[in-house]
Amino acid sequence: MNRPMSLLCRSPFAVVVLAMAALALSGCMTRETRPLPRLTAIQASTEIPDSQLLDVGVRLLDENVPEDEKVREKERIFPDVRKAEARYFAMQLRNTMEGTGQWGQVRVIPADADALDVRVSGKILESNGMLLRLDIKVDDSSGRLWFQKEYEQPADTRSYKDGTGKPRDPFQNLYVKVANDILAHRQTLQAADLENIRRVSELRFAADLAPYAFQNYLTKDKKKGTYQITRLPAQDDPMLVRMDRIRERDYALLDTVNEHYSLFADNMSESYTNWRRYSYSELEAEDDAQRSAMTRKLLGAAAIVGGLVMGTQSNTYVGQAAGTAAVFGGAYAVKSGFDRSAEVKMHSESLKQLGESFQAEVQPMVIEVEGRTLQLRGTAEEQFQEWRRLLKELYENETGLPVATAPAAKVQPPAPANAGGSAQ
Repeated sequence: MNRPMSLLCRSPFAVVVLAMAALALSGCMTRETRPLPRLTAIQASTEIPDSQLLDVGVRLLDENVPEDEKVREKERIFPDVRKAEARYFAMQLRNTMEGTGQWGQVRVIPADADALDVRVSGKILESNGMLLRLDIKVDDSSGRLWFQKEYEQPADTRSYKDGTGKPRDPFQNLYVKVANDILAHRQTLQAADLENIRRVSELRFAADLAPYAFQNYLTKDKKKGTYQITRLPAQDDPMLVRMDRIRERDYALLDTVNEHYSLFADNMSESYTNWRRYSYSELEAEDDAQRSAMTRKLLGAAAIVGGLVMGTQSNTYVGQAAGTAAVFGGAYAVKSGFDRSAEVKMHSESLKQLGESFQAEVQPMVIEVEGRTLQLRGTAEEQFQEWRRLLKELYENETGLPVATAPAAKVQPPAPANAGGSAQ
């Protein structure tokens, strides 16, 4: 070891500075982006009896958009993008579960459609091209919570590189995990439990439309919010037979709504994948630039301090010259660090422009799907309530019994052709 370096290493303060520099260098290593192993949802291996085949309703996710504009800007949340994602993620969960053959009908549903066997709801915690975090809650028609869990998944970069055909969703692993967890809970239930859930669904739907006739078949624990069957109507009960026919019409409406959600997801898929791909690249570049800027500043500061220590402790011309060179080199490194900080701002601005551009592109799609069948917020609930009011009137006309109906919403009901039958 030469004399100047020996002097530097004997300085405790310089040793600390060098350790900081080494730590900064270790944080500057390029992040590996190996493709993730692709998970698959568990497929049904045997036929499930109809009495145990549960229907699933996936609610539109909570968009979780902060009211404060500054918070939205800081967290890079674009309201219309989140609105689109709330529908897109729900459809991806639905498609994943439906493809397993483990369930009955799996539908994306409005908020008011409660009388389904299993309900999946959730909230978007974080979503960009690099990471997806969702909070998922699953319960059944009896009001019993299956589980509530937070899921986090980094993007599978292969989906961004695959330019042939329709790429696999970069966060498909997350949807698979949710589907497999829901299945795992169902497998803990006995056959009698599954049949009970189906009966509760049927009776809750009937009690909602004709409470005077069916409300005594169920009791609700107000504290727990759970339902229990107190007695069952006869299988050939004429009122129950009529209710089953009406429920099929309700399912037909939900199927129509589901088709429009599916079309919406297909229409936005390509542009959404491109947006996430570009966002991933910009986020990665921003992160690299940010870490590089910090590292250069730290190394520059370390070189300056080390040069000063070396110059003051060395009694030779060579040592003092080396110290001076280290100070100048450190100053240059610090300057380059600030230059990289300017690059961070550039990538940040690019991310903002990407978000605003995609938001402008997806907004008409959201408006279109809302206008074609159901307004997905506010008006959706009004139209769904209107549809339920018409179903109650239908039941009243068929039975001649009075039904307490809610005031009609000031909207047009869904077209009978799409709903599977006339409600008049």
